[in-house]
Amino acid sequence: MRQVIDATEQETVVAAWCERDHQHAVLPADREVIDGSRSIRALVVDLAISNGAGDELYDACAVLGRLMGELGASPTLASFTIEDACAAMGAGDAPWAAPARAAVAEGFAAALVEGVRREGMHAWDFPSCTVALGEAALAIAAGHPSDDDEVLAAWAGHVARAAALKGVRRAVIAGNERARTALVEALAFVGIETKTSLPHPFPSPG
Repeated sequence: MRQVIDATEQETVVAAWCERDHQHAVLPADREVIDGSRSIRALVVDLAISNGAGDELYDACAVLGRLMGELGASPTLASFTIEDACAAMGAGDAPWAAPARAAVAEGFAAALVEGVRREGMHAWDFPSCTVALGEAALAIAAGHPSDDDEVLAAWAGHVARAAALKGVRRAVIAGNERARTALVEALAFVGIETKTSLPHPFPSPG
């Protein structure tokens, strides 16, 4: 039978869960994440008490894990939070606990991987991907690793606008074909003359 939880009980459980999580906080970001995640915690509590194991519960747990990863929470907090939730609900070792822990871990790890990928993309932003050649000219490394045409177009547009604002009039471009093509088109749009070299592996900018 589906159990119903009222708002007051839900709020009490969430508060107890947050209090337990605070005991496992090891980073300043942990405390901010705990206090800023009450809405998703309330959903987890509602789903766990009213419905038990189910895809909606695990999806909510994955969202909680992703939020923790995106906001810089510690792995310690991510690993303890479901245990703390069970304790707050008086659920002990509930049958949904292990899958819920896995869902939190999956969401947390996915957020970390995406963060690293975004940082790698930013390494190709202007001016990191350029070398000044003098006389209003630049060498540009078109080595952006994305294979998404929309991402490449956005990157190329940003580089082209930044180069135009710097007064660049000519550019020599080297790198992979898709990134190079996107960059040539974007630079031409802002009136920058381009010359491409033969494609070859280009080291990531520092």
